[in-house]
Amino acid sequence: MVKKIRILVLVFILCGSLSSYSQVYFGGRVGLNMSTLSIQPELVDYNKVSEFVPKLNVNIAALAYFELGPYIALQPEFIYNRKGLKSSVESHLDANNDSLLTGEWNYSFDYLEFPLMIKLSLNSDGFDPFIEFGAYYGYMFNAHYTAEAYVNNEQVLDEDYGLGFGDDKNKSLNQNEYGYKIGIGGALALSKGVAFFSIRYSQGLTDVVNYQVKPEDYRATYNRVFQLTLGYAFELRGSNNKKKIYYY
Repeated sequence: MVKKIRILVLVFILCGSLSSYSQVYFGGRVGLNMSTLSIQPELVDYNKVSEFVPKLNVNIAALAYFELGPYIALQPEFIYNRKGLKSSVESHLDANNDSLLTGEWNYSFDYLEFPLMIKLSLNSDGFDPFIEFGAYYGYMFNAHYTAEAYVNNEQVLDEDYGLGFGDDKNKSLNQNEYGYKIGIGGALALSKGVAFFSIRYSQGLTDVVNYQVKPEDYRATYNRVFQLTLGYAFELRGSNNKKKIYYY
């Protein structure tokens, strides 16, 4: 973790060195996540009869912005991101409908993420649309898993875990995550800064679960998040291009 933080600090220092030659903005944003998991039978009991529902969560970010040219910019970010999934089940266990299984599973993962985004804009006055893409490193600093199941109103499962899986030593949650983000959005120049919005898709490329001994038919589980965000940034350094107001 320390080595990764050092690398990230070097990236921010490199970005800071660009400020001598470019237009620079600093700001923040907040938004909603619609998160889910590429869930597999190994992670949730009764998977075949479960209904998986994306969870609404939040994200909060600080960001800096450095122009690299008329239509391209580099944007390092620092994000608090909550991800997860909600799963529920209601199913009869026998042909006579005598046994009714009901239950609910909830996964909530709290991440600190460090994306490095490339933004391409049309360089238009007034409203400026953009596309963005980049990679990120995320660190899961907190997790909460709960599961309850009942058969004919009699409880058969009651679990409440943090970063581990209770007494199950064969599996644990992976606190490190790598992935990519892509999105579209637009910005509006204001008298003292820029207001902007974006719609993003974030895909984890690291398995959420660590197995000591993986099941034979195991398939990895990944975080998937759709995000809608609103933000504001103010100018720290102006551009030599007077026709250019911003590059969002």
